[in-house]
Amino acid sequence: MLYIQNSNVIDSEGRLLKRLSCPERITDLVLETPNGAESLCTHCERNVLNTDFFDESEIIHRLNKDPSICLKINRYNPIFRVIE
Repeated sequence: MLYIQNSNVIDSEGRLLKRLSCPERITDLVLETPNGAESLCTHCERNVLNTDFFDESEIIHRLNKDPSICLKINRYNPIFRVIE
């Protein structure tokens, strides 16, 4: 399980994986392939990983490999839990 707390993605051991800090309000309309596993954001030209297509270990691997990659997180994705 991955946790989202204060705009941070944290793994089950409490390690910070990613700070969610996009200055834009991204919607599917600005992604080149919104229903794909990966896409390109037309605002900033960064890669966007659609987390619905990956398991927890692959998400962690991709974030470790490329910390600048952006995440598209579906609020109903069971891999993620939001902590208030």
